[in-house]
Amino acid sequence: MGLGKKKKQQGKDLLKSVVVKNYSVPVWGLGALILVIVVLVVVFIVVPAARNSKKQAEVLTVSTLEKIIDVSELSTFTAVYNGIAQVVDEENPESVDYYVSYEAKVNAGINFDEVGIEMEEESQTIRITVPPVELTEVNVDISSLDFIFYDKSLNTSAVTETAFKACEEDVEKESQEQEAIYELAQQNAKNVLTALVKPIVDQLDTEYSLVVE
Repeated sequence: MGLGKKKKQQGKDLLKSVVVKNYSVPVWGLGALILVIVVLVVVFIVVPAARNSKKQAEVLTVSTLEKIIDVSELSTFTAVYNGIAQVVDEENPESVDYYVSYEAKVNAGINFDEVGIEMEEESQTIRITVPPVELTEVNVDISSLDFIFYDKSLNTSAVTETAFKACEEDVEKESQEQEAIYELAQQNAKNVLTALVKPIVDQLDTEYSLVVE
């Protein structure tokens, strides 16, 4: 079996997982949990508050919506990655000292402070714009590291720290190239925003329609 990165692509039931290259991407899990939490917040906190607001003033404003989605940064998607990183000779970067396999989790999401909100009176549309998805956190499981040495003398007490850094760099680089991570994180973010805002729009002003894009 040759050394290097092995890219496997498996087709699985989308409701169970989506696998892109070496990523195992659980669709249920974080995304579903976030939506459950959002629904609970909407039902028990936001909707009663909206009813009280309606009694005081029959006005739906951008400021009202901004307060509803004031949750700062939120990870809306988590992917599990299994990869192989290489550690090169510092004096000769073209020479590989050893390889290390690892497992990591990658979180992606949006900064909710950058969500755009527009109220178009003429078309009676509330338009919410989702900001670009970013990688919010990369966690390499240090206990998963498995080394492949060409030269056994390189297996020293300092090898784990060096290998760990190489794995972090590798998974971040690989994740940035995976469009599926960004697409699914963005779709989950849209679902969260819709679950937060739509009940308020329906309560305060049924004439407005909501567009999340």
